[in-house]
Amino acid sequence: MASYAFVAMAGAVLVSCSKGGDVIEKNKASLEANEKQEYRSYYEQKYGKIDPNQSWDFTSFSGAAKTRAAGNIVNDDISDPQFFQNTLHADKGDVKRALDNTQATTFNPNVCVNVYPGWCYNEKLKNLYVQLEVQYQGGNQVLSTVQIKNQAWWSNNGATAPSNSGVGINTKDLTNAVWKANILNNKKNVIGTYTIENYKVVTVNERTYWCFDIIYENEHVTLIYLVLPRPLPTGKRYLIEDLGSKNDFDFNDVVVDVMEDNGSQKAIIRAMGGTLDFTLTIGNTTWTKSVEGAALGYKVETMYNTQNPDYTAKLAEFPVTGWSPASNNVSLAVESGASNGVIITVPFPKQGEAPMIIALNTYINWQTERVALPDNWWYPIGPSEE
Repeated sequence: MASYAFVAMAGAVLVSCSKGGDVIEKNKASLEANEKQEYRSYYEQKYGKIDPNQSWDFTSFSGAAKTRAAGNIVNDDISDPQFFQNTLHADKGDVKRALDNTQATTFNPNVCVNVYPGWCYNEKLKNLYVQLEVQYQGGNQVLSTVQIKNQAWWSNNGATAPSNSGVGINTKDLTNAVWKANILNNKKNVIGTYTIENYKVVTVNERTYWCFDIIYENEHVTLIYLVLPRPLPTGKRYLIEDLGSKNDFDFNDVVVDVMEDNGSQKAIIRAMGGTLDFTLTIGNTTWTKSVEGAALGYKVETMYNTQNPDYTAKLAEFPVTGWSPASNNVSLAVESGASNGVIITVPFPKQGEAPMIIALNTYINWQTERVALPDNWWYPIGPSEE
């Protein structure tokens, strides 16, 4: 009988613990749901109602994204000026001859290339400036400004090779991108603007040249650029909010780049703007601020690289496995600021959810501390227009 009574008591204890565990889990789920709902409310107060079809992957990998984060589309390209000076000189005659036998085609404004100024054919533009500019939904950026002198292009100070004005350009992710050619009589004053709709593409000595035709003072002007392939980004930058503050939308509590190359994957943590402990999960790999971070000298309550950020910094670099660029299997587990000991998991958001993680191309910089992402990063802000 004693043995039976012990077993019965043990069973009662097990049932009691099980019920208690259920209550704890329900409370945790309720707290997590409430915090996420509060975050969504703040988000929609600031940015407007979320489109139910909105994807939060803004990278070149994603065909699902309806909106685009413009960021910095231009990267200065450091190359050998002497090489390009000699190349442009050697190809000049062949390019001009090839143009006469080439038909113009429609220009595609969404490209990823390195562009180097070549030449301009029209005496009327002598000693003026030509400026390439991209306009897109939410902003515009100048790509290059070069001076025309003796029917050849030179850099702004007129003393170095044209290649010094070369830039790396990635406009693949921009919405409604339009390229413009601006004519300036000095470095600031625009005296004419022309939309680039058509162009000629010629190949000389295995090098590609783009030729834009514009009309200036009722005369034909040919602008020629040497164009080299620019590889697309091979990774994604995840910007993460940790729910430490529900009305903070700087998305820099964790900034991590994840890259894939020849089957191997790695992650680089660029910034940690949160003051809560977290565990970052990427595929099959985890990284915890109080464990792996502490081993590198980081403190849980300290923010790193968000006040005056170094956008090239590597706070931590480690190999990962199992990351899927298509499914964005990245999440953050963080202790709730509202209740000690309760861990809230922040996964990559589904379409139409309030985003606590967004994916960008790795060349787009994150915000400084307490500076919210600008409104024009989100399109459409209101209900779907489809």
